[in-house]
Order: sequence, then structure tokens, then C-alpha cells
Amino acid sequence: QDDEDLEAELEAALEEQEAEWEEDDDEDEEEEDMAEPDDEERGSDFDEDDEEPEKPPEPWMLPLPEVTNNIYLKSYFPVLKWNPNKAFGPADRRIWVVDHFAKSFYCLDAKGKTRRQHDANKLLQLERNVMDPRRARLMFFDAAKSYEIVFPSNDERERFYETGSSIRPAIRVYAPSLTKPDTAVDGGSTTTTIDGTKENAVVQKVPNPFKKTGELLDRELQGRCKINSSKVQDEPVSVWCGTFNMCGSPPPRDSSSLESWMPKGKYDLYAVCTQECSYQKKEGEWFAFVQEYLGKDYLTLASMQLWDITVVVLCRKKCLLKITNVEGSTKATLHKEKCGMKGAAGICLRFHNTSMAFISCHLAARLERTKMRKINVEEIVNQIQLANKDCDLSSQFHHVFWMGDMNYRVEMENAEAAPLLDSKKYIELLNQDQLLNEIDEGNILYGFKEAPITFPPTYRYKKGSSDYMNDRGRSPSYTDRILVKSMSNTTIKCTGYGAADVHTSEHMPVYATYVVRCVRPHMNCFHRDQEPRPQFEFSEIVFEDQNHLMFRKPMVMIYSPFSEHPHKGKSSKTSTMKPSFTGESLPGPIKCSVQMTEYLERHALIIIFRDLAE
Repeated sequence: QDDEDLEAELEAALEEQEAEWEEDDDEDEEEEDMAEPDDEERGSDFDEDDEEPEKPPEPWMLPLPEVTNNIYLKSYFPVLKWNPNKAFGPADRRIWVVDHFAKSFYCLDAKGKTRRQHDANKLLQLERNVMDPRRARLMFFDAAKSYEIVFPSNDERERFYETGSSIRPAIRVYAPSLTKPDTAVDGGSTTTTIDGTKENAVVQKVPNPFKKTGELLDRELQGRCKINSSKVQDEPVSVWCGTFNMCGSPPPRDSSSLESWMPKGKYDLYAVCTQECSYQKKEGEWFAFVQEYLGKDYLTLASMQLWDITVVVLCRKKCLLKITNVEGSTKATLHKEKCGMKGAAGICLRFHNTSMAFISCHLAARLERTKMRKINVEEIVNQIQLANKDCDLSSQFHHVFWMGDMNYRVEMENAEAAPLLDSKKYIELLNQDQLLNEIDEGNILYGFKEAPITFPPTYRYKKGSSDYMNDRGRSPSYTDRILVKSMSNTTIKCTGYGAADVHTSEHMPVYATYVVRCVRPHMNCFHRDQEPRPQFEFSEIVFEDQNHLMFRKPMVMIYSPFSEHPHKGKSSKTSTMKPSFTGESLPGPIKCSVQMTEYLERHALIIIFRDLAE
């Protein structure tokens, strides 16, 4: 927020989008005014199966009385202003109003006086806190600072997020109950006009938000509003990941030579990772280069640096309003006297309801240090602090993209490898690849997958040449890699994996491209079926098949994005390697704040075992 250049770019992005968001309020022209921002633009290298039909959304008029829970079209939410430095008091009480008919958000004080009013198309971020199931944050283009608020319950926060998402003209939500019934399920979407004029106006009795007595008052819903709805749960997002050990050399002077590695303008998200990026004469020089290279259509979401290890994530300007929960972290590995300045830098984010993490790592070098590299990975996975601080890196995100100079080697002499390289028999080289063998044996990066390698080894080249260097008689190796781990209830497709013909370093840069199906906001509040609300109960939880951790005071914690959390249980058994939880030692029932099966199927329960003695 303090960066003037970023503020100027955000304002320019807003001006570009406002032309698409303008709506004609004349009732006689409502049905014709159905233009919506194109939020389905993607890269040019997608398979036809990944494309949704390019056709304008179908207009549809829905009478207000037919909308389930139509009170959420003009809803009042009592909250507290978040203040980490002191206890909450009467001065912290607020009422936030989401008014679809006025296309506005209002912040009222406890007596009903308007403190702030913001147009819906000025909302930059509506972010739910990961650790606190009752907290949320709102950031508006026209506000000097963000609003951090606390709801009475997770249920209230979810309803605010849903109605707050559906009012935004740049967001298309999953709302089958608000979508035209005969709209094709295959990519069909609707700009739904909800008609509350004349005989369709509604008066609802609701609790008075300004009093705690349970007093009811009449609230009139009148007018028209629009919601961009869809029967399709997810939106395809194109992701480019790249890693480059620069060996201290600057990027090519002719930036067009980078096109083979990092094509401009093709992807929604770019995650650019480097190692040994020590050429910089001033702080942030590489990050500025990447931003300038990709151009004005992209914004830097975050950048992180640990020594000469960097990661920067950029997005299309048009995607900015769909991204929240951006965080960064670094982790330096131990044993510097043996493996040098190694470690990782990471950035995480949420695109709609889909979480991703991008990790740039540099592991211990040398052929014989396989065990040290394993230790490096364990330290990074367990100790890098992103999103949920109670959970390790690899288990909490829908997708984790792990890339960098991992320094795993091909265990083969150069004399044996040379003819295989000449005949491009890379599979035979990969049979002796340390990383693939470690993963196959279950020793490292459990659950991570790598696309088939069809390119030559990326290390070790003579700088400025496509010829390999004689590395003590050893085979060239695939030290630079990109892997991904995804939850089983997600959809991701790798559309490319290769190395680019750039020879300013001893390493060739590597890239991978993906299509990620990102889950749209689900409109539980407007869903026709409001019951039943699922509840999860456990009869027994047992930690089996491990013999290296001793739990002196075992505890289990369960996190979920759809309920109050964490849910905790303490075992009656102590000093055990296989803690178990039954009866009263189990976490209590997990009561869902949502009822849509489609939503629950796209999320997960995270079960964590901890030792209270630590």
C-alpha cells in the first residue's frame, strides 16, 4: 500500500475494469445490459478439453420471492473491529451491510450511523483468515487501509463471504439455484437479474442488529440487482513455473532470448524462481527486471529472497480481484559449514477457493550428499511458515509447486553417458537419477509428482556455450527440477515441461506449465436446499505405522475450512509411538457451516498429531 508505483498500477487496472463493470440502472434497459468482464481468458497452449465455450452469459430475470434466503441480498452483520493489542470493547462494535440493490458495502457504528460506504466494484480483496475461523479482511481501492473484522461465528463469516462475493461484478460464483435452469451445464453461465420491483418486493422480519433483546423489525427488499452465476464449480487458471540457477550472471541483455523459457502474456500466474542470483547491484533488481519483462498487463503479488535464492509471483491484472491470502516466508537450512548457504523461499496464495504454494529451493551440492539433501528438504517442509502455522508445508495446500536447483545427480560416468546424450536416450540416464530413485523408494517428497522428462540434462554447461563441461568425469545431471503435489480432490493438468536454450549460466533454466481448476465461491446462502447441514463425528483416531516418534503427551488437532477450528483431543495414553483417541479424548463433533455437497467434496480435513510435552 505504501508503494506509489503499485498504487498507480492498481488505479489503472481499476479504470480498465470499470468500463466492463458499468451497469445501466434504467429498468427499461436492464435485460439488455448483460455485459460482464471476461474472466475466462487463458493461455494459448491449452487443450480443447480445457476450454470453456466462448459465448456471452445468458440473461435471466428471477423474481425476488423465488430466491432462497433473499434477506442476504441486503444483510446486516454485527462484527467487532479486530484489535490485536487490547481486549474488545463497545467502541469496537460495527455493523457491516452488504446491499445488492445499492451495489454497496456499508460500515455502521453500533448506533447505526454510517462510518464508511464503498461501492462493490471498489472491493480489491475479501479475505478469510486461515488460522482464525471468525476473522476476515476487506480491502477497497478507495480506502486508506484495510478493515479487519471478527464475526460471532464461522457460520456468519461464511455467509458474509458468500454474499460479499456475489455482489462483486468481476467475480462469477457457483450458484446453480440462481442460474437459468435450461442453461447448459457445460460451461453455461448466467448474469441473473433479481427483480424485486412492484409486486416482487419483499418485506422480511429479521432480528434488530442494533439491539441484543431479540427484537424483530421489518426489512423491505425492493429494486433490482445482478449476480454473475454459473453451474460450473471451477474456473481454469493457467500457471507458469520456472527455475533458473543463474550462477551469479545477469539475465541475457536481449530479453527476447528469454521467450523460450518465460513466454510473455500467455499465463494467468507466473512463479519465477532463481538461485545464485548474486549479480544484483541493488536490492530488488531481479524482481524489477521480471516485472518490466512481463509488462504492464501483470502485477507483482509478492517476492521473497533468502541470500541469492528468490521467488516472485505475478498475475494478470484482471486476476487480481480473485486472489487473496498472499504470504511469503523463507527457511535457511542448517549445516552451513557442510552445504553452504542453502534453503528456500516460498509464497502462497488463494485463487478463489483454491490454495497454492510456490517454493524456490537450493539444496546441498555434490554427488555423495544425498542424505544431506534429504535433511534440507525435511527442514524446509517442516519449518517454512506459510498459511496454517500448525501444519507443515506439504499437507495444507491444494497444490504445492516445488522447484529449484535440487542438486540431485545422475550416478554415471561421463564416458558411459556421452553416447546416451548423443542419441538422446535420456530415459537411460534417468534410470540412474538420484531424485527419481529417492522418490520411488519413499525417502523424500512423498506425494510429489514430476512430469516426464524429455529434455537433456540441465547441468553442467560451459557459460555462453551449449557444450557440457567436464565435471570430474561425471555425467551431466538434471539438477534443476519442478514437482507438484496436489490434493486428491483437485484437478490439475501439466501442459508442458522443458528446458530452455539459454546459456548465460552453467545451468539451463527449466519451466513447467499447468492448468489448475480453481474452485469458485459457492453460494450456500442462496442454495435451494438449506438442509441437512453435515456433521462429522469420530469413533476412534489411531496413529499407526510409525516407529520413530515418541509422543509423551499426545494431542490431535483437526482443521477444516468449513467449521470452527481447531478441534482438539487429548489421549489418555502417554509416552507412546502409536497414540489413540477414543470416547472423551476424541475431538468434539465437527459441525459444518455449509451444506452444499459440491463444496465439501472440494475440501479436506487436516488431522495433526502433536506432543503437548514440546
